[in-house]
Amino acid sequence: MLCFSSSVHAQDEEDGVMPRVWKVSIEGNETFEGIVIKNQISNEPPSALKKMIFWKIVGMRLNENEVRRDVIRIERFYQRRGFDDVRVSYRIETLNKDWRKEVIFEIIENSPLRIQNVEFTISSNKADSSFIRDNESISNLRQNLPYKVGQRYEIVNKAEIEGRIEGLFKNQGYPYAESTIEATIDSASKTASVTFQNDPGPRARFDSILVDGAENFHERYVVRETGIQQGEIFSERKIRDAQREIFSHHMLRFALISLPDQPQDSTLNVLIRVREMPQRSVQLQGGIGNLTRLDDGLSDFYKLFRGQASWTHRNVRGRGERFNITGTVSAIEQRLALNYLFPYLFNTRSSLNLSPFWEHNLEPSYEIYRGGITTSFLYQYSSDFTGSVSYEFSENNESTQNSQVTLPDSLVMYNVSSFNLSAYYTKNFRRGKRGWSIQPFWDLSGLFGESTFSFQKAGLDTRKFSQLTDNIVLAKRLNFSGIYYSKQDSLPSDIRIYNGGTNSVRGWNRQELGPKRPVFNDDGEFARYVPVGGHATVSFNTEVRFNLDDLIKRFGMAVFLDGGQVWRNFTDIGSTPVQFGVGGGFRYQSPIGPIRVDLAYKVNPTDEDLRIYQGQEHGSAWNRWGLHFSIGQAF
Repeated sequence: MLCFSSSVHAQDEEDGVMPRVWKVSIEGNETFEGIVIKNQISNEPPSALKKMIFWKIVGMRLNENEVRRDVIRIERFYQRRGFDDVRVSYRIETLNKDWRKEVIFEIIENSPLRIQNVEFTISSNKADSSFIRDNESISNLRQNLPYKVGQRYEIVNKAEIEGRIEGLFKNQGYPYAESTIEATIDSASKTASVTFQNDPGPRARFDSILVDGAENFHERYVVRETGIQQGEIFSERKIRDAQREIFSHHMLRFALISLPDQPQDSTLNVLIRVREMPQRSVQLQGGIGNLTRLDDGLSDFYKLFRGQASWTHRNVRGRGERFNITGTVSAIEQRLALNYLFPYLFNTRSSLNLSPFWEHNLEPSYEIYRGGITTSFLYQYSSDFTGSVSYEFSENNESTQNSQVTLPDSLVMYNVSSFNLSAYYTKNFRRGKRGWSIQPFWDLSGLFGESTFSFQKAGLDTRKFSQLTDNIVLAKRLNFSGIYYSKQDSLPSDIRIYNGGTNSVRGWNRQELGPKRPVFNDDGEFARYVPVGGHATVSFNTEVRFNLDDLIKRFGMAVFLDGGQVWRNFTDIGSTPVQFGVGGGFRYQSPIGPIRVDLAYKVNPTDEDLRIYQGQEHGSAWNRWGLHFSIGQAF
């Protein structure tokens, strides 16, 4: 049933403004929320942000033909969910301006179809019938069928349910399983009789695994990466896992696993199509950052830039192993690292990295030269859970910078022998959009007395993302870590814990949150404060991210509240309060990732934060602010 009303008034024509859809309303809906129904139709009002635009007319032009098509869309939406006798009409009303229109859809749902009885049949031979009868997964399915007596008969779920049942059979070894759902409808009594018809076909085992497209990467190593064994019972889950493993291999640009046409019997051939990456490649990168390092104004401009060059050789020894050399250069960091990757140890989920390195870092309060080797074992238990165990041995030469007095640790040469255990787990995770993640770590240094300093450190990082609307995301993070045991009273600067910066508490610059000490110029006059780090830290971030694509393409903005502190010792936690930073920023979605500019205000700074020394101010109003420029979200 359709109801029509005039959509174009004379005044509209005189003003030359075409009517626009300014509001859409749903009436009469009892089973489904209005927002659910609105997602099914074409007509939509402008967003709240677009309605704020006053310099031009915004909104979708009103077209009654499109409104009528929306009526049909709503009817089909209801019919596919069991409401075979639904009635939908519409009317159009004028709002506070003649060109602003409200489209109102009126729904009469009527009674839906209800399931009266359900049957579940399986066509199989005697041997398979015995297996199916005793299989726990299939038995659970039969006892908990998606269609139940008394429920609405929703056609919209039919294909999804058939796919689930077929998938269950395929994971039990039946690659050719077929499942169909038939229903007999009685429109007069509003009932449906549902029958599940299942033909699992023959149960099969993997036989030949064929590889197409491998040139330098030997076929047997391609097959090894899948984890599929000849003679193993077929499983669709096994195929998916193999696809993920082989697609993520560094040697392959493209990988696809499929089942070629073949007789439907108890053996199954698998085809793997691959395209290889070049065996050798060079990558050059450049960047800009560290705005806080401009101590002497434009004369320090060169400190903003950094570069990185890497050379990669893939398929070393013909076994898919990788060798990589990477050099990083900037005014504050120089690093050279070699990396050798064994992508397969005892299965496709395990890998081993050997990485000797040399680096030089010039931090505000200290300078350090480091050389050593890191050995890392990585195990990917699932797509959601990864764990690693690593060992690092390094020789370190550290000196304290810009100090007027000689400190006990003003020049320290020491070695580090440290084991690290870490894990990474995600749940319903879509980076920056929804889900949550948790990442703990545990460092054990000098366990056997072989390290100059013996200490133990642990920490945890957890993040949660909630999509409030299509254009608004609430992002939260909590991070804490601490050196809870130390054999020595004093630890070198590079081992201590720091906080603050672009990706942590944004009211403060890099590592500048927490305790500090003064440094002096050659004349003995106060120059600035530098961070000294501590044994414990905590920080949190709460950020609301807005997508402004409706107003300005590729742009977004964020407002945030950060907080945290660094304590010299655990005993100081109760005496030194958490400090807060509040601010906002803009995001631009570039091809290389979101370009981010954030400006944050220190809510409760200390005298050291404001560069006040012995009651005298040496700073400016800008010391209350932190300006950050980066690529990528803060977390």
